[in-house]
Amino acid sequence: MSKDNYAVSLDMLRSQLLAMENAVDEALQKRRQSARQLRELVTSDANPAAMTILTALDTLARTPEAARTNALRRWSTCFPDDMTDIGLRQVFVSGSETIRIWDQARAIFGHRVGMELQADPREVLTACQENEDCVGVLGWMTHAGSGQWWPILNETRYHSLRIIGAWPVFGEDKPSAAVIANGPIKAGVGKSTILIAHDDHHKVDRIFAEHDLPVSEFGRARSLVLFEIPAGFDEEDPRLDAARKAGLDGLRVVGALPL
Repeated sequence: MSKDNYAVSLDMLRSQLLAMENAVDEALQKRRQSARQLRELVTSDANPAAMTILTALDTLARTPEAARTNALRRWSTCFPDDMTDIGLRQVFVSGSETIRIWDQARAIFGHRVGMELQADPREVLTACQENEDCVGVLGWMTHAGSGQWWPILNETRYHSLRIIGAWPVFGEDKPSAAVIANGPIKAGVGKSTILIAHDDHHKVDRIFAEHDLPVSEFGRARSLVLFEIPAGFDEEDPRLDAARKAGLDGLRVVGALPL
């Protein structure tokens, strides 16, 4: 190839690339507008950060297996934009496997939002409880050890907090990280509901079996149990009131998970 032809080809490829990049920018702007409209629809009477994250994780979890690589690539571009738009200020991180949980938090939120590591999970929960523009990333609830944080949710001070997501959403048998945010979340959102209660006599399975609802336990701490039901529950659902009367003291909705 001659020097002149090389210059022409190089200029042509540069022009093509610039045109494609401009088209990507235009598509991202349209996507951002649609995402804003979706947030307005799903965040009424709810915390925008909690609902945006829960809805985004649900969308990602629905991705067919063949399209997951591209979906994760889009996530790394689009999700940080959404977090910027809702005014998310800080992500607080804590977990017994420090490097792993930090990497998981970065994989979720990217590099546009500030992240701060806390040695004590309680500090993360306190920060989230005091600030609606902050979220927390903690080790998954089934992980044992000193990082076991979920019983703190039963304390009155932390009753506003909600578990709103899991990461990774696919590719592993069990998640490594849980996402925490200040509530409320919209009633009935999510494909499953996370609840906490005192279950002194281990009756939780039997109580919800009467409503044809299977129970999956995340963990127990003395009489306290954290469990999941594969249904979206309104926090005022009459079945929850019936479960309280059947012996589940202090039964509360503490989160929702996507698909």
